[in-house]
Amino acid sequence: MRIGDAERDTATAELGDHFAAGRLTLDELHERVAQALSARTHGQLSRVMRDLPSLKREPRPRPGPARGEPLPSDGQRPVTASGDGRFAAIGLLLLAMLIWLFTVVVFTRHGYYYSHYPYPHHPYSPWHHP
Repeated sequence: MRIGDAERDTATAELGDHFAAGRLTLDELHERVAQALSARTHGQLSRVMRDLPSLKREPRPRPGPARGEPLPSDGQRPVTASGDGRFAAIGLLLLAMLIWLFTVVVFTRHGYYYSHYPYPHHPYSPWHHP
């Protein structure tokens, strides 16, 4: 049966624990970690760990919902915006509004847009009078 990254990570963490306990030398650790990372099946991974005692590693606890916060119907945690994300979004919105305001002021000031476009003295302009 094929394995995934989670199983490879668990095996490399166990190998690190065996090294810390003195069961493996540094060279053995490097060799076995390389084998564990290249393993594709449970059989290949079990050959790497075959002569070592089993360490019962409990999976890391996943953070749950805050107290009183119900889980969504699909069982996943709701995604909430962080303070930094909100600050960046508000900053971008204000910047866009300032650019819009600047554009409006520049092109409507004293009839600039209508009096200079199209340029009345251009030879191909319909308003050109030679």
